[in-house]
Amino acid sequence: MSRIRLPKGQQSKLLDRIGEHYCFDWSKVAKISSVCERTLRDWRSEKYNMSYEALLRLQKIADIPIPKKKEILPEYWSARKASRLGAIRRNELYGNPGTPEGRSKGGSTTARKFSEDPEFAKMLGFKLRTPINLPVYSSELAEFIGIMLGDGYIKTNKTQLGISLNSETDYAYALYVQGLIKELFNLNSSICNDGRDKSVTVLVSSRNLVEFMIDKGLKAGDKVINQVDIPRWIGLQEEYKVACLRGLMDTDGSFYAYLHRVNGKVYRNCALDFTNHSLPLLKSIKDILIDISCSPTLAKYKVVLHKKEDIMRYIDIVGTSNPSRRDKFRSI
Repeated sequence: MSRIRLPKGQQSKLLDRIGEHYCFDWSKVAKISSVCERTLRDWRSEKYNMSYEALLRLQKIADIPIPKKKEILPEYWSARKASRLGAIRRNELYGNPGTPEGRSKGGSTTARKFSEDPEFAKMLGFKLRTPINLPVYSSELAEFIGIMLGDGYIKTNKTQLGISLNSETDYAYALYVQGLIKELFNLNSSICNDGRDKSVTVLVSSRNLVEFMIDKGLKAGDKVINQVDIPRWIGLQEEYKVACLRGLMDTDGSFYAYLHRVNGKVYRNCALDFTNHSLPLLKSIKDILIDISCSPTLAKYKVVLHKKEDIMRYIDIVGTSNPSRRDKFRSI
């Protein structure tokens, strides 16, 4: 049903003139208009725009001209108006679904609602992120950062992180790393053994954990391409630097004995080294070793302690959390 929109006050005046023609018999006017008297009253008070078809019937009988200034509103115009207003309000709340920003805003709103009501999300079949503990700065966190900088990795999809170790020599250490993850983040992890090589991986699937670790200074993807370094917050406290160094050396460091000949005599020596192609990381390790009064040498991709007294000082100050490394240190 089309509607007519007249300037303010004109619809009321027009109906009063029509009513005068019918001797103000409003029941008769309503009947001719095919509406109830209440609707007619609403038209007269200009609460609603009147039916254009009804106006044509009344005007034809009463012979009253229709104002020239008018607007004919098509059928269902009010529904379209309501829909438009509803769409505007929806976009204000959730963003325009036809734009990346709108989809992002809608997704964020949905995520917030799901986090506020996890049971509702589960009922709809959605899998929510597992909440984690967010630890403050500590030696334990610094050591875990060192472990990640050593043999750890963060997948570029930012949903998983892992620490790859030797399955024959470092399985006990993998259990230690697993416990550290539980202690720090209250997260369970898996120990995966491929079986095709001598590697074992401590694996955690948690976007929350990945985002936290990136926020604390780590990077996703290739560590050499990214030329990673020890996060700045670790360098501000001696105990954090020592703990981070322990994590680095326990994973990516090497301790070994070697023989060398001097003037026909054979001597047995030990070395503790760290090999990596990230130059900023090598420099930071060298600086920490100097800070604890060691005398490291820096080759192209390697930091090495050769002197027995330096290695003993390292063991005394830094120590190790790796059982296999601890057994080797006893041999000095």
